[in-house]
Amino acid sequence: MAEQPAATHGQHQRRLRALAAALLCGTTLAVSAMAAQAAEDSIRILTLNTWLDRFKPNPAVAADFFIKGNYDVLTFQEFRANSTYARDLPGLMQAAGLGTYGTRQDNDVGVFSRLPGTFGAVTQGVIATYTKLDATVSKPQTIVATTHLNYFDPSTNRIGQAKALNNWAKGQGPVILTGDFNAGDVSERGLHSVSQQHLLLRTYLKSPSNAFYLDLLKQYAKNQTQLDAFIAQWKGKTAAEINAAQIPADLFADEMYPVTGNLPQTMNILKKQYQLLQLPNEREQFSPHALNDGSVTWPSHGEDATNVWASWHRVKIDHFLASRPFGKWWVINDDPADKYLGVIRDVSYVTNPDGSKTPMSDHEPVAHTLRWVGPQLQSYDDNGTAKTRLVWGKDASTFGEKGKEFFLSRNNMRDDVYLGQISDANGMPTLAGLTDAEKKTLLDCKSTDARFQQAIRDYCIDDHSFIGETRVADGGTVIVEEDAALGGEQAKLRLDGGSLRIAGTDMHVLGRNVVLEAGGGSLDIADASNAVGINKEISGAGNLTKLGLGTLLLDGTHGYTGETIVKAGALSLQGSIAASKLVTIGAGGMLGGIGTLGNTVVASGGTLAPGNSIGTIKVAGDITFEAGSKFEVEANDKGESDKVAATGKAILKGGSVLTLASGNNYAPQTLYKIVTADGGVTGSFADVSSNLSFLDPSLAYGANDVTLTLNRNDITFVDVGTTPNQKAAAAALESTGFGNAAYAAVVNLDEAGAQQAFGQLSGEVHASAQGLMMQDGGVLVDAATSRIGQAFGDATAASMPVMAYGDDGLELAPADTDRFALWTRAFGSWGSSDGDGNAMGFDRSSGGLVGGADAMVGDSWRVGVLAGYSRSAFDAANGSSNGSSDNYHVGINAGTRVGAFGLTAGATYSWHRFDTARSVAFTGFADALTARYDGGTAQLLGEASYKVDAGRFAIEGFSNLSYVNLRTDAFTETGGAAALSSQATSNDVTFTTFGVRGSTDVALGAVDATIRGTIGWRHAFGDVTPVSSVAFAGSDGFEVAGTPIARNAAVLGAGIDFDIVPKAKLGISYSGQLSNGASDHGIDAKLAVSF
Repeated sequence: MAEQPAATHGQHQRRLRALAAALLCGTTLAVSAMAAQAAEDSIRILTLNTWLDRFKPNPAVAADFFIKGNYDVLTFQEFRANSTYARDLPGLMQAAGLGTYGTRQDNDVGVFSRLPGTFGAVTQGVIATYTKLDATVSKPQTIVATTHLNYFDPSTNRIGQAKALNNWAKGQGPVILTGDFNAGDVSERGLHSVSQQHLLLRTYLKSPSNAFYLDLLKQYAKNQTQLDAFIAQWKGKTAAEINAAQIPADLFADEMYPVTGNLPQTMNILKKQYQLLQLPNEREQFSPHALNDGSVTWPSHGEDATNVWASWHRVKIDHFLASRPFGKWWVINDDPADKYLGVIRDVSYVTNPDGSKTPMSDHEPVAHTLRWVGPQLQSYDDNGTAKTRLVWGKDASTFGEKGKEFFLSRNNMRDDVYLGQISDANGMPTLAGLTDAEKKTLLDCKSTDARFQQAIRDYCIDDHSFIGETRVADGGTVIVEEDAALGGEQAKLRLDGGSLRIAGTDMHVLGRNVVLEAGGGSLDIADASNAVGINKEISGAGNLTKLGLGTLLLDGTHGYTGETIVKAGALSLQGSIAASKLVTIGAGGMLGGIGTLGNTVVASGGTLAPGNSIGTIKVAGDITFEAGSKFEVEANDKGESDKVAATGKAILKGGSVLTLASGNNYAPQTLYKIVTADGGVTGSFADVSSNLSFLDPSLAYGANDVTLTLNRNDITFVDVGTTPNQKAAAAALESTGFGNAAYAAVVNLDEAGAQQAFGQLSGEVHASAQGLMMQDGGVLVDAATSRIGQAFGDATAASMPVMAYGDDGLELAPADTDRFALWTRAFGSWGSSDGDGNAMGFDRSSGGLVGGADAMVGDSWRVGVLAGYSRSAFDAANGSSNGSSDNYHVGINAGTRVGAFGLTAGATYSWHRFDTARSVAFTGFADALTARYDGGTAQLLGEASYKVDAGRFAIEGFSNLSYVNLRTDAFTETGGAAALSSQATSNDVTFTTFGVRGSTDVALGAVDATIRGTIGWRHAFGDVTPVSSVAFAGSDGFEVAGTPIARNAAVLGAGIDFDIVPKAKLGISYSGQLSNGASDHGIDAKLAVSF
């Protein structure tokens, strides 16, 4: 912290003199239980504000603490001029066997170090003393510095000093900055409890000229008017009166997030250039500190009661910071059992002769063992310029424990910046619109939230331009996800028995020179979907190994002379690696492109695939295909193909040639030269195959070449089809011959592609549409039978009123009126049917309006007519075809009741106007097809029922029979080679349904309602699999089957009718059919209103 206020400073000095005199009597140094010394890759550092050399008359009384701490570097603040600590403590620690400590003091800050290095100071804009420690085997040269920032309120001076520290660190290597920053992490001066705010108010009243205190009070006060009144009442009173004044209990609340005047501006600024190093238990919380909570460094536990700084509360102001971009590689590695590390409380006391204890300072000491977990950083000279080499090899501190792998990233993944601390150059927050909870949330350096991307770039993404080159050795692997992690484009990558792995899919260019040293190296493109190019040169005498499932792209001429081994994934060569003495394509590896190789061997399991599409690989030497190797050759219908052209010999020891043919206009026989060798061809390939089902490849060998021939084979299209529809369409298509574009395209497909093509070509949508229309006829059956039931007053039928003629013309009348009646009904339905392995599934929907008129004929028959309109739509499950139909309906219905027995009959006819659309698309062919044609559905229906009344319940068993015949006109689709013509077709189906209907009257509050339900079983027989007879232009005819109608289905229904107002009645009903693989659901609604 700062020096004590002037009012108490003299008292404090007198107390120090008394304590020192007492401690001088008989004090001895106990050096047992000394803390362990730090490892080679670590530094054990202490920082302490000495509170003006608290034990300056005789620092020996405090030496026991420093000796047992066994620190490598000790940093101090509030040293007095010519500090006795600096004069005496190094010798005492040396005498205790801790080594020889060099020292430096500048103003009130000083550093002791027993590690090799030099000392220096920062003097521009801030005072900081440092030791620059020499590099060790694994640990880089590192500056350990200390500073003591200004304690004045407000923070203006401190802010300037923080900026100066940032500017200084930018030009240095790794810096560890310690000290008394007079600034907290969560708040500038500590979050104030209510009691501390009371102290601030009383202090202000005693010195009302302090504008800063007044500004803070206004920010803390919950009621500004109440604060103003209290100040007006007590300003000018005596100190005793002010101390006794009762501050209103509700005037203040604990500060749970810093007010504007207490925002942590200083640390916000420092975090732009440094990362805060702290343990979880040292992290400040968003609430006032409790006494001795383990994260407070000022005031110390022993001096907490002496605090008279009204604007400062308990706070952690003594920090460890590590400069960026190196901070991510310094970690705290404390032994939890070591009492001399962390925020030190239990052992930071001097024991007096009388047994009492005196705190070391009004600050708690803070110490940590910091370990370097990054790569080695080596200095080297590059034509007179000092540069830094990053090395990952056996001498790196974590090489073994990390399995020789190191993830090199610019993202420091820091966890010390809260969203509310994202700030401008003066440390003031910049993110607008954050909730209180978000302000207290740590910045996630992996977040994809658009609001935080600039903050991530500013705080998380480090600058790696310090890297002059990267060297990977000793079997190590460096993993990167972006090229910039390796430094600027001038930074070389050196591989000497090491590997670079490119993870993820974001990095596509390795934009630097690669040097293969004697041990060679590997480039590992880990993700199979990623391709990474090198746009500069690969040089050196070592071998290059391609690893990983992804693709390495090589442009330009590369001068490395070692071997090239493709062990996994693909190497795509667009330039030249002719200087490489041997290229080996190993098992699981592939080499392609149009570049130039040296001597090349395709080993068993390896693949050579020339070209980017079709192209030629040139070999400056011999090309050898081992047994089990693969040679992939792309060919087209123009006679062009991939090729390997060698200046030496082609040595064929077996291996397979795989022909990947494309195009759709092959001649019956096409020839391709796939190998040429100036030095001659010896041996042969073991076999040759093709990706096309209907073209057979063969090979012929000449003295200097190998020729591939593709011939049309005798496999029929029908042999490839797997379903009846596929086979039927295949046979018809094959009858068209090469003159049909679809035929020519299918010839060039593999088996799976041909099966897909036949399925699309079959035109099954036309047959499926017929089945869907036959099922939609059920709406008319339900309307006809339901109305007859209403007319006879069946309790199980809907009780909605109808329009009938009365004395004054048309009027609303009960459904069972014996007068001439008019009725209407709106309906809608939707459903789906699964495919049966032959035809695909379809989704369907329908909606419309039907109405009618009926009257009594004789004493017991009701006879009527009906008419309506509906529109149906249907879509294939795979989206390849769809259609719709406009439907116009007419019909008659009649029925009678004899006691409990009922009989209903009827006939309907529907006209259909079909519109269909199909999309046929497969490799080498695409067609869009439409059709419009007419059809008609005739339907005969009959139902018998028997009703039983059971109290307030009415139950009716029923059975009905419906015969449906659908005829469609002949038509021809509009489109290309896939267009179908259809003959007039006819399909008929009979449906039988057995079930039970029931109803009951209920009261819903003050509203009377009737609830109805139906359950039954429907069976279909006849043409349940609809069929259309179709043909391509010039082909044989074939039959295609549509989505089948379910033979057995459960029938469900439910409805309710109720009065919504005295003269209006609403009826809503649901009907459904459920079967294995199909479902249909319908809703209809009726509204009757009288005027």
